Amino acid sequence: MTITACSMTRLADCGLIVAAGGSSSRFGHGNKLLMELAGLPVFCHCLQSFLPLLPAGHAVLVVPAASEELFAAALAAAGWRDRVRLVHGGASRQASVQAGLAALPRSATIVAVQDAARPLVTAELLARCVASARACGSGVAAHRVVDTIKAATAEGVVTATPDRRSLWAAETPQVFRRDWLAAAYELVQRDGLEVTDDAQAVQLAGHPVQLVESRHDNLKITRAADLPLANFILAQRCAEAEDRN
Repeated sequence: MTITACSMTRLADCGLIVAAGGSSSRFGHGNKLLMELAGLPVFCHCLQSFLPLLPAGHAVLVVPAASEELFAAALAAAGWRDRVRLVHGGASRQASVQAGLAALPRSATIVAVQDAARPLVTAELLARCVASARACGSGVAAHRVVDTIKAATAEGVVTATPDRRSLWAAETPQVFRRDWLAAAYELVQRDGLEVTDDAQAVQLAGHPVQLVESRHDNLKITRAADLPLANFILAQRCAEAEDRN
């Protein structure tokens, strides 16, 4: 789908849940979401991209209760304290998304779930995912796998080599009809299932999941070495924008 500049401004039916409850255990030190990246905490970058497209009151940031003051201070420093509602997360990611859903206004009939650790996401990608969700019920950012993937036992013995032509790596934003996402998580909770992303929950509920191809630089900050790479990518984007102007 092609998204024009005009349609980029029309997301009045969309609500945003930013999941910021990760443990940062693989990062090595501190909370990766509060680390500085190009002058802003990591978690602020997706908000910087998305907030201009959303009505007031349509953005929820789900955080651990113990870290609420730190996130609130960062939001205030960015000037977004009145634009973003802070909600405490649950014991799992799916519980946190459910808490975010409950905090969104009823007018948000399309819901985007964004991982706060993906600071390089663009407004254009969100708009394409929303357009897909309006048309198909779902729109999940993903990129085609370029590595050769191996399935293996716990001991590292290869059991299969899937055809990578059919493999995609899921990212965020993951955007869905609100009623689909809410019902999917009710099903997951009722049956005691654990899912690794929202798309898996929606698929388990019997709904089709439509992928939306993204750029390969929608990086997730996982380890400390990812921060310099993210800085480099942002600098390259700025340079490209200046060249176009």
